[in-house]
Amino acid sequence: MKRRNFIKKSGQALLAVSTISITGALISSCSSDDSDDFFDDGYYDNGYYDDGYYDDGYYDDGYYDDGYYDDGYYDDGYYDDGYYGDAQTIRDILIATNWKVASYIDSGVDETSDYNGYTVDFKINNDVSATNGSNTNNGNWSVNGSGNELTLNFIGSPFDEFNDDWDIISVLPTRIELRDVSGGGSGTDILIFEKI
Repeated sequence: MKRRNFIKKSGQALLAVSTISITGALISSCSSDDSDDFFDDGYYDNGYYDDGYYDDGYYDDGYYDDGYYDDGYYDDGYYDDGYYGDAQTIRDILIATNWKVASYIDSGVDETSDYNGYTVDFKINNDVSATNGSNTNNGNWSVNGSGNELTLNFIGSPFDEFNDDWDIISVLPTRIELRDVSGGGSGTDILIFEKI
């Protein structure tokens, strides 16, 4: 009986010593003074957030700052000046769809309402027609080789008002802006076509 109690007490003592040793090791590993852990030098300080993706990469010097949006397509290209100067592209755009007179300003006088309801069709053979169903004006058109001038020549009112050599201000697939300054400098006409 005494021997059995001695073994039992020894086992309890050994278990207590082992538990204390393991707990001490865990506490020691969790309270290390080593400064090279996950939060100090890894992912957060020198990695992904400080020197990587956010600071020097995609957002600071890449796509958004110096690329597509700042110096490319939107600032210096298509949307600022349109297809100005490209004669064949301008011809293709004019032929590709039907148009309406979105605005016509004759030396400061807004005459847009005279063209309400008309559809303008630039044809591939340089013919052009404008019709509202009851009245049709036919004519011809051309773009000069430099792509900076559109000549219109209609027969019949009210489109014969447009018979002139128009300076091309901007041409987009959905909008054409033209300007004509009178020879004597007495006025400026603005004509805008928009895609129907």
